[in-house]
Amino acid sequence: MSQKFNFATFFGMEEPSQEKQQKRNNVVSMTPKEPLKSKIIVFAPVSYSDTDMIAQKLMDGDAVIVKFDNLDANSSARMVDFLNGTIFAIHGAINRLDKNIFICTPANFQISK
Repeated sequence: MSQKFNFATFFGMEEPSQEKQQKRNNVVSMTPKEPLKSKIIVFAPVSYSDTDMIAQKLMDGDAVIVKFDNLDANSSARMVDFLNGTIFAIHGAINRLDKNIFICTPANFQISK
């Protein structure tokens, strides 16, 4: 498809017409995009300092299952509070799976009950 040469548009003195720009943007890629690979990571934290690593995994787009069996009740509550803040910031969700097990998911995950 040949187009007429326009000296003004060639040197940027004049913007190409909207109709011509629309024709150029009709190209659709025929190569399939590789789907994003989501991960679910299982953590069994032993201290509150493990919270940063869990939060980083959530911010990277991975889901996290947290098992609080090795933590005392106070540290577990503090960790859940911190993770709730992280999840709120990334528009994710947190769900209880069992008494001491939670799943934290970023926005690209959906949990069904």
